[in-house]
Amino acid sequence: MPTRLISHASLGSSAQPSTGSKNIHSQITAFRSASELKQLFQQIGKAFDAVQVSRGALNGQFTQTNLGSMCLLEIRTNQRLLLNGDRGLDCMSFCFEATGLADEHLMFNKPIAPYSLNGFRQGQKESHFQLTANTTTYLVILSVSRFNAFIAHCGAEELIEHLEANNALQTTPAMHEKFRKKLQTLLVTPVVTMQQQREITNHLYRSFLHVLRDKSNVNYLSYAPSARQELVREFVDFAFKNSRNNCNLDQISESLFASRRTLIQGTKESLGMGPMEMMKRVRLEQVNWILRSTEARAAENFTTITQVAQHYGFQSRGHFAKAYQHLFEESPSETWLKSTTG
Repeated sequence: MPTRLISHASLGSSAQPSTGSKNIHSQITAFRSASELKQLFQQIGKAFDAVQVSRGALNGQFTQTNLGSMCLLEIRTNQRLLLNGDRGLDCMSFCFEATGLADEHLMFNKPIAPYSLNGFRQGQKESHFQLTANTTTYLVILSVSRFNAFIAHCGAEELIEHLEANNALQTTPAMHEKFRKKLQTLLVTPVVTMQQQREITNHLYRSFLHVLRDKSNVNYLSYAPSARQELVREFVDFAFKNSRNNCNLDQISESLFASRRTLIQGTKESLGMGPMEMMKRVRLEQVNWILRSTEARAAENFTTITQVAQHYGFQSRGHFAKAYQHLFEESPSETWLKSTTG
């Protein structure tokens, strides 16, 4: 990755405001694989697995501004990506796609509504979302306890019930555009003092509170994934946890207490492919990360591409190379070479 992010405190239960008066600039990092995006999320305390769903060379950009107990993110990607994992305790987010029209943005396998803010449901530990190819997505990650304290200070405690029952709200196009411009400005404007940091945080708190209270212009959307959509999330968890195991479809279905037919239908609806193809994508993604990282190879004592491929269940060298080239539009040896030449 061309730029290295500065590590910050996790934006979860242990998040504390930063100290001092050093300038806070946005950190901009290019990523060339879903696993590199995973590493970037880890640096802000988010344990997400990530996989590239669409085919082609990935070019993405991750922009971060840390404000102590709040973090602003912008993610640009030219490929469809799936992220799944644990967002941490005392954590909520307001997430939205820049145009408001992304047709493959999914939250817990449900299409997001046009011009909506998503992901703010309180008490929810899991995170599961897809990003549409050729889009820009903004996330504001914040502390539940601090935001609720602000809500109580403003005498709006009744809103907490909505934040516990719903995971999204649909705004007007004008409201959506206003948020986009606000975050664009904040991501390119350095924060000089602690006072500015607090002012920006409180300004965003007020902005979100205003939208949450504007019942005439917003529509709350409940968190209600279907049984099949929830099954797909559980399957993705299974796929990452068992990527090194040679599981067949019957074994996967049995582990998830689901029928083969229901699992196949669910993954095709949400992911555009069957479960075994998705399992292969996950394994190829993990191979891709090992081939990109000299440190990861050293940790596993891998010295050849064949060792890496076989470790993730690819026994046929020809089949593996073809599948890898088809997904990432470069050969395994090209990926390995890039990691050694910088």
